[in-house]
Amino acid sequence: MNRTPQPALDKMRISKMNSFLDRRTFMRLSSACAVLLSQKLHPQTKSTVLPLIDKSIVKNRKNLVGIQIRAYAWHDEGIDRLLDLVQEKGDVNTMLAYTFSYSREDARMKKSNPIPLPDHGSYGDPNEKFVGGAFYDYDPKFFQNTVLKDFRSPDFGGKVNVISDVAAKVKARGMDYFAWDFNNADPMMMRAIPNAEEVSEIDVYGRRTACPCWNNPDYRAFLIGKVETYLIQYADEVDGIMWGCERMGPLENMIGGGWETKGISCFCPYCRQKARERGISVERAQAGYQRLDQLFNAAAKDQRPSDGYFVSFWRLLLEYPEILAWNMLWYDSYHEVRSELYSTAKTLAPAKPFGFHIMHATSLNPFYRATEDWSKTKNYADFVKLANYNNAAGPRMQRTLDSMSGTIFHDAAPEDILPLYYKIMNYHEAPYDQLHIAGLSPDYVTEETKRAISGVQGQTKIYPAIDIDVPTKPTDHRTKPEDVRQAVRAAMGAGADGVVLSREYVEMWIANIAAAGDTLREIFAKSTT
Repeated sequence: MNRTPQPALDKMRISKMNSFLDRRTFMRLSSACAVLLSQKLHPQTKSTVLPLIDKSIVKNRKNLVGIQIRAYAWHDEGIDRLLDLVQEKGDVNTMLAYTFSYSREDARMKKSNPIPLPDHGSYGDPNEKFVGGAFYDYDPKFFQNTVLKDFRSPDFGGKVNVISDVAAKVKARGMDYFAWDFNNADPMMMRAIPNAEEVSEIDVYGRRTACPCWNNPDYRAFLIGKVETYLIQYADEVDGIMWGCERMGPLENMIGGGWETKGISCFCPYCRQKARERGISVERAQAGYQRLDQLFNAAAKDQRPSDGYFVSFWRLLLEYPEILAWNMLWYDSYHEVRSELYSTAKTLAPAKPFGFHIMHATSLNPFYRATEDWSKTKNYADFVKLANYNNAAGPRMQRTLDSMSGTIFHDAAPEDILPLYYKIMNYHEAPYDQLHIAGLSPDYVTEETKRAISGVQGQTKIYPAIDIDVPTKPTDHRTKPEDVRQAVRAAMGAGADGVVLSREYVEMWIANIAAAGDTLREIFAKSTT
């Protein structure tokens, strides 16, 4: 059932969503968000500067070494054994525990899964239908103002609580416990959560998608409710929060290259109202995206327009500037959500780090990179984790080039695009046909780390992700201990404040975890002499 938006929906009912807070806390949060959300919104003019945030009190751990742990890993390997392994082998001091995520049905390690089981862990039941959701218990009061109320994971009988079961053992070892709130869009979420369809995006053709809309007030209240749960209900257990979502706006979705979701969206009533307040014609935006869809469909069939693909693409942008305006509306809304979550966290627990997972597309897709401006992100992040997986980046870069060559640059082959692409991205890597075998060099890790450090100007901690067995095809480059050592040295040598061993613990071979730990100990020892 669609709801008719009210005139003040861009403020997203801040007062209602915090009705259980004391008056002083509520007023602090309202003041912080009012400056951000009450002003007239225009493309590329939105400020993300938040008042009342004093980052000097944030308790950031020096030389952070994090690792991401799927909920089922605790169950499969045992909490104590897992903690002992990552601390002894990887020198890990911060556990980034998946507290919320939805996965496709093959997310767990199975013999039929293309991702091989490493030398730890166990295969899941081949008949098991892993769902996902919240792997913790929560008080319904935090979700009284959203239709999304029932999202407790049914996995393991709904009895696994990765916060209360794990956090005390983490702290007993002198490590920190971070809630890893992962909000990727997945059809499983739409099937599993009652009323989820009510918050989903609507595409340019009027169809519901599997992606929640950033401007839907029920979805924003749901996201805020989770942050409040971590920092109020689990105040003694949770030392910090990492929040993430790997999605792109409508234009980047159409160009593709990985991380795209199905649907050219969003054109729901909330987004339409927000567009009209910005002076964007909804009808012309729809017409422009439909014309662009026709062009890219023609490219997929090699039906070349008389003026070629890029000229035709550029002509559509000139004829329909609403295409870019609507794309920016999507990204502005996404960044509003991130800044609102940060403001909520800082009001409730100003000393606890709150940061973001920044997806790999930021360092591979120049169009997506333009939407992630470090000089703005620094205003609402205590830290960012950069997904700079250099080994997996080789085949992923190929995929990005293939997608650009299949859409806006269909006049040229990927090999033709590569020299200009390298100049745009400031990379010096392998030829196109060798990327999947070579991966990207440690120089890629160095350059991306330095770029982020320069952008945040000392206001946000930078934690590059170290590629440890991030899945690739059997014919692609596979991680070796020396790859890990070089990536760690590149990140720390570039000035990183720490690293996150990535992507997933359940995918990592112990020798590669140990290579990271040994290298980090050497680096940290030298820094104290």
